[in-house]
Amino acid sequence: MKVARFVGQSLSQHTTSGLLLLALSTVFIFGNDRSHFYRPGHHNWVSSEHLAVAVNLSPEHNFLMFHRQTLDAKGAVSYQPYNRFPIGGYALIKAATLPFSDDLSAQIYAARMLMLLFFAAAVVLAYQALSRLTPDRWIALTATLLAFSSPYCLYYSDMINPETVMDLFGVMLTFHGMVVFVQEDRFRQLLGKACAALLLGWHVFALLLTFIILGMATELARAFSRLNRVNVEPVAALRPPFALAGRYLTLGVVPLLFGSSLLALNFTNEYFALNGNQSWTDLPSFQSMLDRTGQNPDYNALHADVLAWPFFLERLFSHIGSGISVPFSLLGYINDAAAERPTAPWESQGFIAGAVMFCACLLSLTCVRRVGHGILLATLVLYGFCWSLPMRNNVVFHDYESLSHIGMPLVLFSLVLSYLRQLFGNRPVYCLSIAALWIFCSSSYQMGRVGHSAAAADFHHAIIADFNTIRDITSGRSVRAATPDNRLATRAFAGATHALDYYLAGSVITFQYQHGDPPTDFLITRGRVEGVTTITPGNRMRFLYSAAIVDRYRSIPSGARPRRGPSQE
Repeated sequence: MKVARFVGQSLSQHTTSGLLLLALSTVFIFGNDRSHFYRPGHHNWVSSEHLAVAVNLSPEHNFLMFHRQTLDAKGAVSYQPYNRFPIGGYALIKAATLPFSDDLSAQIYAARMLMLLFFAAAVVLAYQALSRLTPDRWIALTATLLAFSSPYCLYYSDMINPETVMDLFGVMLTFHGMVVFVQEDRFRQLLGKACAALLLGWHVFALLLTFIILGMATELARAFSRLNRVNVEPVAALRPPFALAGRYLTLGVVPLLFGSSLLALNFTNEYFALNGNQSWTDLPSFQSMLDRTGQNPDYNALHADVLAWPFFLERLFSHIGSGISVPFSLLGYINDAAAERPTAPWESQGFIAGAVMFCACLLSLTCVRRVGHGILLATLVLYGFCWSLPMRNNVVFHDYESLSHIGMPLVLFSLVLSYLRQLFGNRPVYCLSIAALWIFCSSSYQMGRVGHSAAAADFHHAIIADFNTIRDITSGRSVRAATPDNRLATRAFAGATHALDYYLAGSVITFQYQHGDPPTDFLITRGRVEGVTTITPGNRMRFLYSAAIVDRYRSIPSGARPRRGPSQE
């Protein structure tokens, strides 16, 4: 009997793991043709900026994280730093792209595959954690597949940004450590996982805060309850719960010191990179941190309408309801190559759906009997709010921040499936597992087509081929883009807002023509300049010229400046 039970459990474990890997393989299969910035809008904007930061990371700049270097009025190089995040994610992206230093297309592909690997690892960790918390691995498999087939999970799975799936991986890694800690008392493992997660992003702080508050409150309540119930010495009654509460406190202090040290090193590096010309509080990264946490009154006043609590909460619950709670294939595929991001056809009802999801999670948690599991599941549900509410100045502008609420569908699906199993046995769960596998695969397939078209592919192939040639010539030199508007220049030249920063990483980029500007080595234009020989005659859309024609270019009437490229732009 025991042998048969062991064999059955082993087969179940291997079967569910195999199905999970099969589902995750579709993410790579259906997304493996994108080696360029195909998707327009927010996805490419963020990806190109963070990829530029990673590619620029080098000992030459003392591992300063910046996405652009420019010439100031005196001809000195100045940097646009990005040092408010941990360096770990950028270092990994740099390592992935380093073997392809001469191929922009391969670099983008390698970085995207790295993001998909982290997404897959986060899914596996969520499944492993739920397997320990639910009565059956089939329940864990079904809940995981349904939760991670949502529009935002799949849409941002390949966004090149440590704040997305790398941060999500760190959260799931730490949550898995929490589960093992509660069940097996492996505290050092949890500390190690939390510190490792902090190398990738800051969201783990919200998870730790929620777990610590709930854990300490539970242990203290248990201590005083035991003191009143057991006829023993007070010290003996309180010692075990107080000792565990001390562990929770340690879990808060150690990661806080570790994360603060990382941030302090980043700020110190930025301070000296800017030659100490600014005070510590005036550093760009420090100011960005103030903006994100709502400590900048001017920034708050500028975005007062968006940051108002009613609008913010409506937007937050809309994202929860239509962005991370329902599988993408069930929402209806938007067959629009120009779609900036996937949206639900019932977006206006997203707020109600999100509010219902939150209330259903809280109601389900009240039915959890085992205290340890209750703390863990409540942590998974609530940690997103511990991040979103204090960070609403950042969350309201970035949809991918909604990934911090992935715990809500994970918990709700798990508990609902557990109740179904208790009422009707295993057969309905098996059927739902197969349905969840189909839903995840179809969602992955449909998401792989969003923003993709043959015209977009041809345009980006041409752009990257041109910039491969240009970058080889301009590496380490100064380049001026022939468009006076900084924001428009990056879009016009590269297909994504920050793509020019990435394509010309290692070079000094200048955009605006102003009196007394320092000289540059090269000029890039859209289309050819009439009557002037280009350095890149084989290019199709973007052309490089020597600095000798810069003054001549200034004198050309705007209507006679370079011919525009193909209509895809």
